[in-house]
Amino acid sequence: MRKSRLITAILTASATVLLFPTPSSAGTNSGWVYTSDYDPGGVGAFGHDGDWIKVCDEQADGYNVRIHLFKMSTLVDMATLKTNDGKGDCESKSFASVVPEDIRVGIRVSLTKNGNEKFHGRKWDLIS
Repeated sequence: MRKSRLITAILTASATVLLFPTPSSAGTNSGWVYTSDYDPGGVGAFGHDGDWIKVCDEQADGYNVRIHLFKMSTLVDMATLKTNDGKGDCESKSFASVVPEDIRVGIRVSLTKNGNEKFHGRKWDLIS
C-alpha cells in the first residue's frame, strides 16, 4: 500500500510541474495552424523560443501559403513569411529581433494567389 501511495505522490508532483510551467517558459507555441479549406493546403506555426514562424505549402496546387504574426493589442503585423513556388515547399525564419518578449501575439495562415488571400486559419492570444 505504501508503494502505491509513493507512486501516486510522484505522479501528482510530476503532473503539477508539467501543467504549471515556471515563468522562464511562459511563452506559447502555437502548434500547427491549418488553412480553412476543405482539404487544408497550408499550415503554419509560431514558436516563442527564438520567436520563429514556419509556413508550409501542403499541396502542389499553384497557391502559396502566407503566415502573419501579429500583435494582439493592435492587430498589426510584426512579421510575415510566404512560400514561393506553389509546389509544396516550406519556409521558416526567426523574428526574435522584432518581437518583444512576453507580449500577446496571434498568427493567421492563408492561401494566396495573385495577391489575394483566402481560407484563413487563426490562433491568437499566444505569448511571445
